[in-house]
Amino acid sequence: TPAIRIAPTSDALPSLAGFDLICLTSANGVEQLFERLAARGEDARALAGARVAAIGPGTARALRAHGVIADIVPERFVAEGLIDALAEVAVSRVLIARAAGARDVLPDALAARGAQVEVVSLYETLAEPIDPALAPELARADYLTFTSSSTVRFFLASAQPGADTRIASIGPVTSATLREHGLTPHVEAGRHDIDGLLDAIVADRRSQTAGR
Repeated sequence: TPAIRIAPTSDALPSLAGFDLICLTSANGVEQLFERLAARGEDARALAGARVAAIGPGTARALRAHGVIADIVPERFVAEGLIDALAEVAVSRVLIARAAGARDVLPDALAARGAQVEVVSLYETLAEPIDPALAPELARADYLTFTSSSTVRFFLASAQPGADTRIASIGPVTSATLREHGLTPHVEAGRHDIDGLLDAIVADRRSQTAGR
């Protein structure tokens, strides 16, 4: 069941000319970027001349679907991992295309290095209330997965996990938000993407059923 939905913002996309680094922090951001480019008659060629950084493999796949191969993909798929991956990259003018309300870890770190950083919020995540009719299914669920801090906040605004449901988190930022809301994740993905989350759930299930 979705806990969030994506909506484009009214923020204008600046001209990409003159940026030497363009950072994309989600696949949704990639899709919104190319929708904005298409609306003004541009395509992947608008990114020519800039290095392109993707926060993880899902974002990199979304870029490839538009004909762009990411120059930089960190080993850890969080903002801190991207900061580490950019440590040796000389940048002077950076565009960060992201969701509204995202953490400022990445722009703050790049600005501290002396870069001129422009942030554009291309989309926002809005609450998608949980259907009350799903309450019995939630109570019986073996696992409840959270893939972002916003899914935690918006889910808990209208529903609660079952007493015996194991809570699975995609990574440390999402886990921290769960703890802030009084929930301790039973599972945290080692790789902070959907494949990593699936692997973590499978491993946890195996450990839970071992010896039965």
